[in-house]
Amino acid sequence: MKLIAHYLRTQAAALNAMADADDLKGQYAEKLGEEARGLGRKLDEAEDRYREVKGHLSSWADELEEFQKKADSALHDAKNAQHVIDTHDAKPKEKTADNKRKNGDDSASRGDDPALKQAKEDLEDARRRLNTVTGDYQERAGHFAGKIRSSINDDMKDSVWNDIKAWVADAEWLGDLADALSWAATIVGFAAMFFPFLGPVALVLTGAVALIHLGQAITGNGSWFDVIMDIGAVKMARNGIKAAKAVKALQESSRKTAAGLAKDKAAARAAQSNAGARKTAARAERKRGGTSGRNRANARGRRLRMEAENRAVGKRASNEVRDAEMPQITTQEKVGVLGDKALAQQMKDIKKWRDAYPDNPTLAGNAAQAERHKDVVQGSWAVATGLDTADKSADSLTDDGYSRMKGRMTAPVGSQW
Repeated sequence: MKLIAHYLRTQAAALNAMADADDLKGQYAEKLGEEARGLGRKLDEAEDRYREVKGHLSSWADELEEFQKKADSALHDAKNAQHVIDTHDAKPKEKTADNKRKNGDDSASRGDDPALKQAKEDLEDARRRLNTVTGDYQERAGHFAGKIRSSINDDMKDSVWNDIKAWVADAEWLGDLADALSWAATIVGFAAMFFPFLGPVALVLTGAVALIHLGQAITGNGSWFDVIMDIGAVKMARNGIKAAKAVKALQESSRKTAAGLAKDKAAARAAQSNAGARKTAARAERKRGGTSGRNRANARGRRLRMEAENRAVGKRASNEVRDAEMPQITTQEKVGVLGDKALAQQMKDIKKWRDAYPDNPTLAGNAAQAERHKDVVQGSWAVATGLDTADKSADSLTDDGYSRMKGRMTAPVGSQW
């Protein structure tokens, strides 16, 4: 504190001298002088605080040393007294109390031994002295603590923001939590390759790590490089989830389109098969002159039944497409999408309906878009995994040079006062 006070005093004097210099002219000189004078005043206030607290601590150190000497003396005397007591307790009993009475031995018992009695008195005295020293120590500690609080209760006030920065600096558990969440995000992210529903969980964990690192960085207690890495990981995870959802939407769209095509094709085929019968029924339905109304009604009923049957055939074909089981995939196909079974099935289903109706532009477009989104899913996973692996292994490969590099990207936001 003495050295810091001296350094602050020297710098304050230099700043005040700069502010009072007449060599510089112009608006920049006025601004420079104003800022230097203001900073000089702050350094003066800081120097007063350090100098006064240094004086209190020096006085407390002198008294504390005296208290320590008294406590050491009490401890020394207590050990000597205890040694005497232990020595007397260790002596063998040559005569029992009954034998002493029978032999007319009226000498003092061992408990009345003057040396033992004096040792017990010395031990009790040492305890009283230690209690007295302890009480004096606590009283003087409170006294100097009060003087230190008084000295730091000056015009140099910490802002709420500085209090927040101090709290983050003291909260070491935040860093431990960020590390634990980071490892959890790595594990869940890897598992999400095989169980896609875990993707949002990995995204939430990565986002939580990013928020902690951001809080540490803006308070000057963490590296902005970690924040950049976290933003990249969050973006990759988000892109991967969006791309996976897009593939699923395209698969559902292809199913719907294929179902419509199947419906039209089946209905058309059924209509073609009974086209003659429907025409005959239609002519009989329109026939007049000598044809009873009942015959015409029967003919109309036959036509309507055939048309309804054609529609039913189309609907059944549509339902078969819509409700068809997802295609089975091979090991090679699963490896091709980095283990994501659901993605592999969706891609195979999209291509299946594209190949079933090769002339349909919607199905062809869906297949092309799905292929691009699949590449985004794989690329996002590869980049996110690469960033995470590099971040967790770089220190061991660079002899902690990676951490030193990140340390150089540490800067708080806001005033230092």
